[in-house]
Amino acid sequence: MTSRNNYFYTHFAPEVRDHLEAGAFRALCKHLRDRSGSVHNIDLLIVGGFGRNCLAKWLVKAARQLSSQIGDSDPKGVALLDAFGHSQATREVYGCDFFKWKKKYPENATLEQVQRYQQALPIQAVHKEDTMLKTGMTVAMTEEFDSKFKMRVEAGAFRSLLDHLSDRSDVVQNIDLMTTAGFCRNCLAKWLVVEARKLSTIIKGVCEGTFTDEEKQLVTDLDAFGYDEAAKYVYRMDYDQWKEAHQRKATEKQMALFKASMPIHAKHDKNLLETKCEQGPPSYEAPPDEPTQETSFNIPSSSPLKTPQRDAPQSKPSILSNVCCEDLDSPSFPQMGQLSLTGTSYKPPPPPRVNLSLKVGILTVSDRAANGEYENGDLSGPAVEQALSSNINKINAMRNEVDDTRASVSFCVKAIVPDDIEEIKSHLQQWCGLRDGGPVCDIVFTTGGTGFSDRDVTPEATLDVIEKEAPGLMSFVTNLCASTQPLAPLSRGTAGICEETIVVNLPGNPGGVGQVLDILVPLLLYAVRDVKGL
Repeated sequence: MTSRNNYFYTHFAPEVRDHLEAGAFRALCKHLRDRSGSVHNIDLLIVGGFGRNCLAKWLVKAARQLSSQIGDSDPKGVALLDAFGHSQATREVYGCDFFKWKKKYPENATLEQVQRYQQALPIQAVHKEDTMLKTGMTVAMTEEFDSKFKMRVEAGAFRSLLDHLSDRSDVVQNIDLMTTAGFCRNCLAKWLVVEARKLSTIIKGVCEGTFTDEEKQLVTDLDAFGYDEAAKYVYRMDYDQWKEAHQRKATEKQMALFKASMPIHAKHDKNLLETKCEQGPPSYEAPPDEPTQETSFNIPSSSPLKTPQRDAPQSKPSILSNVCCEDLDSPSFPQMGQLSLTGTSYKPPPPPRVNLSLKVGILTVSDRAANGEYENGDLSGPAVEQALSSNINKINAMRNEVDDTRASVSFCVKAIVPDDIEEIKSHLQQWCGLRDGGPVCDIVFTTGGTGFSDRDVTPEATLDVIEKEAPGLMSFVTNLCASTQPLAPLSRGTAGICEETIVVNLPGNPGGVGQVLDILVPLLLYAVRDVKGL
């Protein structure tokens, strides 16, 4: 049960609670805006299961819920709430247009971040009703919305965040939130207290010492509202009880990272947080306690998010956001670096004894990536770059003492295009030397567009460009991957030769990219050698 028998409910009317929650939500958004260059969305998703875009989507969710509550009693209000969409919500969270923010603060995920992001998928927020996020309003509508509904919508988003964190009490630790984002549940409680002090000051200023009994009681209740009461609301129980049930002892590594991250930590005025008077009697009856669903998450045993076994069984299936998480346009694969070829007779060939300086192009094919819709930017392109560089380093390390040859790689061209066959062909033709302008690559890797949807046309574009198909390469990869991933054959990627360039279609899943290149890179070195006649 989620207990509502606490100060926040028994001493504050709903509109006062909304005021405090909305203020705390705005404080959080400002905190994140002030740290736009140092707090990355992908890291928030890894440690907390939510990012800035989740905050925006919770705003939209609150608007829709409020619209349903109002119903026929206020048709104009319903129209305003229903017109509030994701673009308006992201401006509230980011402080500007989302795409303008992305351009100013680009987030290029590393291979380690991609790996941890995928491990954290089970804890990430689920946002339903995606189709309801794509609406909009005029400037005049925005002004009216702000005056009538903004505070209640912000309060609703704040409650969604508390619910999210409450459901993940075991796996989302305060120390990790502080290290990554500079705030934790305790900060949310303190921001509530700060808002109580602000509201008390406003009331005192307006009333100028002349209070009604109701106003006097409210000021008393606001001034007596302290951190302990706020924490009980945020944690859904006494803080000490929460710590005993859910908080894990920090490791030396966690403590070191925590100390290193102190420059981004939220600062709180201790004087403001102190209670100003004794608590008065309750003014309201606490609403009935809410039944709480037991929530647990299937975290891979190797994940840094894995918690010690609790008494309660963990049986709820993993949840994956259909909005915040990357849409994968090809079959899912095991985690990067986890591909096992046990049970097969395959052994990677030794590297060819020839010096190879590879010029590589990476073409990401994705409508959403091309439109800048992914919160964390393109993940598959960087995954190709990281996996290829890692494999080249491993191959060079395999050479024996008498083999002084080496392979090196430079990424001469990169691009992101939508799932459009002509755009894909245009880039492939230029990078293969069929058109003037731009470097000619030794290998071009495409990533994405190899699935079964209508928009998946990368193999068809590739076949239109290449002169010789190399079906054995991708068939071999598929056969090996199928031993650990039954859906691997659903990737339709192809490969072939155009002039002196080898073109290879990789899946759009960042995890799949790593596994495929683990198999392909040793073979591609021989292929490049032969194409060049070395």
